[in-house]
Amino acid sequence: MSFTKADYKKILDEFELLADADYMRFQERIIPGADLRYGVRMPEIKRIGKQIAKNDAEGFLSLVEQGSFEESALTAYVLAIMKTDVERRLQYIKDFIPHINNWSVCDTLCMSYKPKKADRDAVWAFMLPYFTSDAEFSIRFALVLFLASFIDEEHISIGLSLLEEVNHEAYYVKMAVAWAVSICFIKFRNETLALIQKQALDKFTQNKAIQKIRESYRVSQEDKDMLLKYKLN
Repeated sequence: MSFTKADYKKILDEFELLADADYMRFQERIIPGADLRYGVRMPEIKRIGKQIAKNDAEGFLSLVEQGSFEESALTAYVLAIMKTDVERRLQYIKDFIPHINNWSVCDTLCMSYKPKKADRDAVWAFMLPYFTSDAEFSIRFALVLFLASFIDEEHISIGLSLLEEVNHEAYYVKMAVAWAVSICFIKFRNETLALIQKQALDKFTQNKAIQKIRESYRVSQEDKDMLLKYKLN
């Protein structure tokens, strides 16, 4: 099925019908940097994205504009779930990453994409350079994709090293490092505890990681209490 400009207009018209001014005001408070125009809730964006992916994802991608948060969020979700080979998907993602300007679009892409077993090496190699990018959301892309899909036996050691080496002052980078450290601790306690004990992360990230670990119901009270001594003052 071929996706047309008329189909794209129908999507924008549907956004208009689904628009919620109160919800958009709420989004504006929690997603700084986003060009919100409609206030469409994410479940609705994903519903539309599933229809696109089922019919003609590449046709949609050839026409979509990154003019609003909603269009970018829809693009991110389509990129994550479309049926295509890994090389083509990664090329689309590479072209899209420079357009990401907020945490929500970034995380929608990374958390929705589930690499196939046969594709994981290619995806890992693709994401590695982004750990050392200068761009806030390019780094966050690597961090969130790591914590979503690559905290495993094969990648935990190098992953923790990469987290330790991230050197960027942007808030959403630091938050993503802390988030990743917390998930690493839950899945690989001993390896991650060694990183925390080194106190090599900056003060904000170290303390935020400990906070996130302590908020988890999957961590024992004994560990939660123990971690307090590794906070930085």
